[in-house]
Amino acid sequence: MEPEKLPDEPMEEKEPFVPSPVSRRIWAWMAIAYVVLSTVLFTYWIATTTFIRGITGIMLFPLFAALCAQGVNNYVLAKQGQRPGSPALLLVTALIMGGIALSMLGWGIMQLMGGVL
Repeated sequence: MEPEKLPDEPMEEKEPFVPSPVSRRIWAWMAIAYVVLSTVLFTYWIATTTFIRGITGIMLFPLFAALCAQGVNNYVLAKQGQRPGSPALLLVTALIMGGIALSMLGWGIMQLMGGVL
């Protein structure tokens, strides 16, 4: 017994896949970093009933890293002519944010090790 054949119907045309812009992905990764950090902190609190002190630098690192990545993205877009603004100024801003991000990470690690209050 053969299965019934359906009449030939035209295939629905699907819209082509368009990935999200880079800037949305940058902020999505920052959000993932904060979710992971929050999960770790909450789990630590539940396990020990104490809070981790001196995590300011660690908590600020994802924000400044995302700002640095956004600055690099804006620099590339400005260099290609897809965004207004001075590419040199955008690059300097991205480098400043990258420096702040690295200093926040270093400060946070020193805080966790007990070197700085």
